Amino acid sequence: MLESALNLFSAKGYDETTTDQIAEGAGVSPRTFYRYFPGKESVLFFGEYDFINAVSGVYLAQPEELSDFEALSSSFILLAPGLKRIRKRVALYREAVASSLVLLGRERKNHQANATTVAKVIAQRRHLSAADDECRLLAAVGMLLVERALDQWLSTPGHALEDLIRQEFAALPTVLK
Repeated sequence: MLESALNLFSAKGYDETTTDQIAEGAGVSPRTFYRYFPGKESVLFFGEYDFINAVSGVYLAQPEELSDFEALSSSFILLAPGLKRIRKRVALYREAVASSLVLLGRERKNHQANATTVAKVIAQRRHLSAADDECRLLAAVGMLLVERALDQWLSTPGHALEDLIRQEFAALPTVLK
């Protein structure tokens, strides 16, 4: 159903695609569709929660001798192979989001929620009871750097996502001098 939805969103736009069309494209009844997803928006954002939870787990497993910034970079680099396997899906997802103002708003809200989750695990690694401003800033910056790497990766075939993530994280200290 996910592939059917993403292909339809790409071809017709998110707003013009119905759940009935998604179900038909997947070869299931609308009733079956609703057993798995409450609506077409939930199909689109399927898996996002899993990714950010993976980031959290990998981040907390990073060696203590790494700085929080290095640990965040390493975490995203370690998860890049999983994104490579679903590159087309990521590209279709981004096309669908770009096709709808409502989805752009939802994406922004999700991005903020993901940054909040990352800030909490940064605080946990620092043995803080809650995320402080530094944790929130590092999480927001890390998420921005990964978004930039993803944008480059999707628009310029032939580059390894891991390398682009490394470049983005390596460029920041230079820019801040």
